[in-house]
Order: sequence, then C-alpha cells, then structure tokens
Amino acid sequence: MTVKLMKQGTGAVLFLEGRIDTMTAPEAQEALLPMADEYETLTLDFDKVSFVSSAGLRVLLMLQKKCNAGSREMKLIHVKPSIMEVFDMTGFSGMLCIE
Repeated sequence: MTVKLMKQGTGAVLFLEGRIDTMTAPEAQEALLPMADEYETLTLDFDKVSFVSSAGLRVLLMLQKKCNAGSREMKLIHVKPSIMEVFDMTGFSGMLCIE
C-alpha cells in the first residue's frame, strides 16, 4: 500500500493505493495516524484501494477515533462498491463519513 499526500490549506488529501490488509496495516497505521494531529481535515481517496481486511478496518477506526478526539474531520471518497459492501456489512458505513 502506498500513500501520497496533497496538502489543501489546513487539510490534506491522502491518495491510497493497493491493499490495506494484515501485511500493510502496520505501515498504513504508521503513515496515517500522525496525519490526524497535523491536519484539520483528512480526505482519504480510495479510488485505487483494491481491498480492505479487518486489519485495515481497525486502522480506519483508530484514525477516525483520533480525528474525533481532536475535533478534526475525516472523510473517504471514491470508495469502490466492493469495499463499500464491506463497510456496510461491518457497520463502518455508519461510523465513517463516506462520499
């Protein structure tokens, strides 16, 4: 999984690419969690994310909680139907802002 950052004022768009699974979740966590302290808004672009496992869901939940604790905003965009189905089945679609 790779993360590319594009700053937008006090926010950031994070372009994610690849799988967020057991193998890549630690690096995703290391890359994403500090962003919640640095930017007022985080937009995660899922256009090139091909798969999210339970380990990936855990990273997203941790990031959302960290954003909430810091009164910061996080949203996901360009989520593929197959990944949206995972979010719906696990209840994450009700916890995450998905556009």
